[in-house]
Amino acid sequence: MAQGYRQGADTGLDLAAWRRLVDGFHEAVVVLDPDAVVRLVNPLAAVLFPDARPGAVLPQPHGRRQDLGGGWTAWYRGADDFLDRAGQRFTLFTDRAAALSTVVELAPAEHAVAVLPGPRGRLEWWRRTPDGDIASTRTPRQAAAGAAGLAAVLNGEAEHADVTTSGEGPWGVSGLGLAVPLIAGGALVCFGGPRDLELLKRYAERAAVAVAAGNRFAEQERTVAALRANLLPSPLPEVPGVRLARVYEPAHAEALVGGDFYDVHPREDGSAAFVLGDVAGNGLEAAAQSGRVRQSLHTLLLVEQRPAQLLHLLNAALRAAGSRLFTTLVVGTMMPVQAGGLRLTLAAGGHPAPLVLRADGRVDEVAVHGGIVGVLPEVRFHQTTVVLAPGETLLLYSDGVTEARKDGDRQELFGDTRLKSALSGCAGLAADRVAEHLRALVFGWLGTAEHDDLTMMVVQAEV
Repeated sequence: MAQGYRQGADTGLDLAAWRRLVDGFHEAVVVLDPDAVVRLVNPLAAVLFPDARPGAVLPQPHGRRQDLGGGWTAWYRGADDFLDRAGQRFTLFTDRAAALSTVVELAPAEHAVAVLPGPRGRLEWWRRTPDGDIASTRTPRQAAAGAAGLAAVLNGEAEHADVTTSGEGPWGVSGLGLAVPLIAGGALVCFGGPRDLELLKRYAERAAVAVAAGNRFAEQERTVAALRANLLPSPLPEVPGVRLARVYEPAHAEALVGGDFYDVHPREDGSAAFVLGDVAGNGLEAAAQSGRVRQSLHTLLLVEQRPAQLLHLLNAALRAAGSRLFTTLVVGTMMPVQAGGLRLTLAAGGHPAPLVLRADGRVDEVAVHGGIVGVLPEVRFHQTTVVLAPGETLLLYSDGVTEARKDGDRQELFGDTRLKSALSGCAGLAADRVAEHLRALVFGWLGTAEHDDLTMMVVQAEV
């Protein structure tokens, strides 16, 4: 065969006969001359050997090699080999967009379009552009009406159909294509290539598994995002006469949420209620409980403003709801003083004592005590009042700050004394600078070590 072909190249032998021979094969066939230049490619090879173009150099194709003598070689690749490799690629993806991009990229055709059901009764169209990029768009369902046969496949009325398109709209290609079902309400339409119906069906079956997995993953992501949105702390609001800042670093940064929480609720009279708390544990279970605590507090604030009484009601509400995780927290109210500064009323339940930074750099610990919240039936809470002069600061923090373990020596904690010293060095700084400075010190202490949920809130009387 090789000798005949080489002679034919010199004498004008009827090459069409050779092409008809390999075109009838049920495998992809590529014939290379002694210089590894592609001389023959059958239609299936144009898809399964995408780099094989007549005249191109193809030193080492993937497939089964056959020596034809005289340095000529033939390379074969079966449909099963192609489908197995495509299936392996599909298993790499859980992301929906990545799965669909790969489906249209690997499809056994010169051009493929994936048509899928979209939200609100629309259609999604995925295709490869002439530049090799993946384009996607959404259209009304009527856009499929202009391609005869496509609607029948989308509706499950036909197992395949010829589709003719002018190239207008979302197609990106004109001509005759072959459509096969992809997922329910979807289709894969292939243009060019071998038009092998059995191959397209088998490919679409494997692709459908990847697309369905991508759809499930995307739905899970949407669900998680919706749930997480209710768990994430709200941005700090504007409160007259007050500067606010915070540090919020969950133990599991990729989850964005943890057991620590904070909230500030402004009131119409210019005052505001605030809270910083810590649910036992970390991760999603603690985050879900912190969401319940925050929602309960938000509701209870409609009927009770006094911090100590608020904690009594919260403890009863959490126990009635079957709470299994205890919570520590500080709640308070802030009211601007007419002569300048802030009056704060605070109550705490099992939480580290707040710290007050005075104008001269002195740090006072606020003596406010109470039991943990959400577990015991009889818990006592006490409240106290603190006045901040203009420029003075109240610091609320979770135990993730003081219990931060030193990088290189996991037995040594950041501790209360070091925190007070660090806060003392913040005299004269604005609230946001105080938060930044303390965060830098704590994370400098931690280095690359893991940490618990770590939260701070700075409440500062405006100058």
